[in-house]
Amino acid sequence: MSQELKTWPTPYGPITQRMIFANLLKDIVRPGKCVYCGSCAATCPTNAVQMLEDAPRILGVCIKCGYCYYACPVTTEEDFKGFDKDIEESIFGLPRSEKFGVYRKIYLVKRVEDPDAFPDEAIAKKILAYGLRKGYWDVVAYSGRDSPVTDGLLNYRVSGWRGRPSIACKPGDMESAKLKLITPGPTILGVRGAVEEYKGAYFHGVEPIRVAVLGPPHHIRSIWRGRFSWAGHTKLLKTIVFMISYFARKFYLPSKLNVILMRNGLSLESIEDIEYKRNSILFKAGDKVVEYRFEDLEEAIHPGISSIKDLTGEYSDLSIGLLDDVEGVVLIARSEEAVSLLDELLGEGVLESLEFDERDLVNKLNKLYEGG
Repeated sequence: MSQELKTWPTPYGPITQRMIFANLLKDIVRPGKCVYCGSCAATCPTNAVQMLEDAPRILGVCIKCGYCYYACPVTTEEDFKGFDKDIEESIFGLPRSEKFGVYRKIYLVKRVEDPDAFPDEAIAKKILAYGLRKGYWDVVAYSGRDSPVTDGLLNYRVSGWRGRPSIACKPGDMESAKLKLITPGPTILGVRGAVEEYKGAYFHGVEPIRVAVLGPPHHIRSIWRGRFSWAGHTKLLKTIVFMISYFARKFYLPSKLNVILMRNGLSLESIEDIEYKRNSILFKAGDKVVEYRFEDLEEAIHPGISSIKDLTGEYSDLSIGLLDDVEGVVLIARSEEAVSLLDELLGEGVLESLEFDERDLVNKLNKLYEGG
């Protein structure tokens, strides 16, 4: 991926060649490294980049600005070597202490019932709705199964069990959000939608907004990638004040998953509910219930997401997930803001704390990274 860039002499000094979408297509999309975060489409000033079902494509006029390439969390260049311990210290002000990254405090909370979310997502919804209610942020950007924003940048049928970028502007919107994601949606397009549709005047420099983001680890990386690139600190990225990621989650390519489902008379459009078991997933459509073991779905695993070994949302303020043989939901607070927020939530009874052995949870989290 890394390559020596050409320069051209000009009266004002040498100009360095920028990497553009053609490079992104060659280096990331075609080799199957795209994590489907939507950063390329979200940062494109001409709306030339649009998200197809499995990957982005150029469907408009490219002005060769390079924003798409330098927003992608998988790309690197001379001034950005990738995600390493130095970036972690820059973000959190702490050195990495465990395999699963920097952390300030670990919590274990009681599960809450939510028919439209997995247990970890249900806790995230509680936290994000609380932040809206308290005014800690103005809007939440997430990928779910609700009405999409920036749908002009989506070039696929937005229906069924396909992730799409959404926003929640009120606590009730977040509490009723439909999640249960198994296919990724372009989360960062949700951020763009939050900026453009919640307060479009912000792009004219009138009034800033505060955005909280819920997304998988690989999409959280795109936010930091953009901030550390030459195009960093754009208005889009400056709006983000809090990031939540869920961990140890499998994601599937919609096109390939649909092929597997259709062998049993199902489709992403016909599914009404899904349920995770220890080693399998149940797909429900009316009276029909089909169980697939994880190995049965292996051919549909998202190659870009699975290739990045960020299993616990190492660059988010707060990581939320489930661990085998642990009854509650695990929360990893990496930033001071996350610790303060969780202590407040527990103090007000919004979340209920469970007793746990911290060393045992730390060991279980580290074991997620065994095997490379």
